[in-house]
Amino acid sequence: MRNTARPGTPRATRPSVFRHAVLAPLLGALLVLTGCQAITDDGVAPDRARLLGDMAAQLQRASQRPYHAEYLLAGGTRGEISQQTGPARAVYAYPGGRLVIDPDGQTSCVTAVRPARCQIRPLPGPGPAAHTGYSEVTRHGLVTAPIVTDLLQAAQLQSQAEVEAHDVTLAGQQATCLEVSGLSDAEAGGFSVCVTAAGVLASFAGVVGGVVVDQALTRVTASPPAEVFELPEGARVVDHRPKSPAP
Repeated sequence: MRNTARPGTPRATRPSVFRHAVLAPLLGALLVLTGCQAITDDGVAPDRARLLGDMAAQLQRASQRPYHAEYLLAGGTRGEISQQTGPARAVYAYPGGRLVIDPDGQTSCVTAVRPARCQIRPLPGPGPAAHTGYSEVTRHGLVTAPIVTDLLQAAQLQSQAEVEAHDVTLAGQQATCLEVSGLSDAEAGGFSVCVTAAGVLASFAGVVGGVVVDQALTRVTASPPAEVFELPEGARVVDHRPKSPAP
């Protein structure tokens, strides 16, 4: 079933490999939310605000669960997102590299060379630099939950944005999808995103920061392999974290 909230003018449809090859055959009937809609103080229709807020909350809930997700990316390449809760850590593997985040810092590795090269840095504080590592992952064609959450929040603040919702099944998982368009002053002017009932990112299609991202979930399990959190064997590691003073 598809729900549509349209506060602005009709939007142009953005082509996407994923939408045409996988998503289109799965779309259900379209239900248009017609009639008058109340507008919140920030100018956002409540139905649209609810759709965007619910998906952001779904993604946040998944941050408390372990899982291992495998994706097909644009150009036929592969990516993976793995998360563990004890200890809390996550790894984002993309063609030619990977990012590992844990309470001790974030480790960025280039795996396209031998031996692999890794750099460990402190976790960034709040502010524009908070998503530096995630943005680097996006530049390689793999979008992450924090980046998607930022885009959903941007859409919540823009009254001209249009949002359409529908449900699909991907990799055997039921997922809720939103198609968002009409954004301005955001990393993406429009995008399509699906999230499973467990809060795992199921698909994303859009141009983010000038990078074409088109990823679809192919497999997901509740137990990530332990080896995905390890640094590449023989990697050259440079640690940029401040050294603790000697006692």
